[in-house]
Amino acid sequence: MNRLGNIKVLILDDHKNMRSLWRAILMGFGVRSVFEAQDAYEALEVLRSTTVDIIVVDYHLDGLTGAEFVGMLRRGADSPAPHVSVIACSGDSRPTILKKWINSGADEILAKPVSAEQAWQKMCMLVNRRRAFVKAGRYAGPDRRRRASPFMGEKERRVFMPDDCLID
Repeated sequence: MNRLGNIKVLILDDHKNMRSLWRAILMGFGVRSVFEAQDAYEALEVLRSTTVDIIVVDYHLDGLTGAEFVGMLRRGADSPAPHVSVIACSGDSRPTILKKWINSGADEILAKPVSAEQAWQKMCMLVNRRRAFVKAGRYAGPDRRRRASPFMGEKERRVFMPDDCLID
């Protein structure tokens, strides 16, 4: 049985060729439900009408950046999917852009050009070993720490969401 067959994925990219490439990769993995959006507003409409498990989002979009979209999704009061898994995908891998992705609340980051192997690894991370979701100050998203570390301080600031926000 293919566990990815039940996953619903939204691809948010302003280039039709990249959306087509991602669709082909996902279909090759056995994903049957793939939705597409060319801008953040179209993506929000999809999210309001359909529950998706993973969003693949590009950085350079018309209107606002992918990182701004993810931040709005994570922290917006009327967000239709604040806990959805996000794979950030961009050809722009400057450190300042990577920091924006991380601070926005993206789960995983992929650099273009994307290979099927890299996409598979990121999908497996999200499906099998997604990091705990936290809210701390202005940040909401997956715990940015990749390994466990003891808490050192006066007040624990991490707030963990229930397990039902994870993909089985």
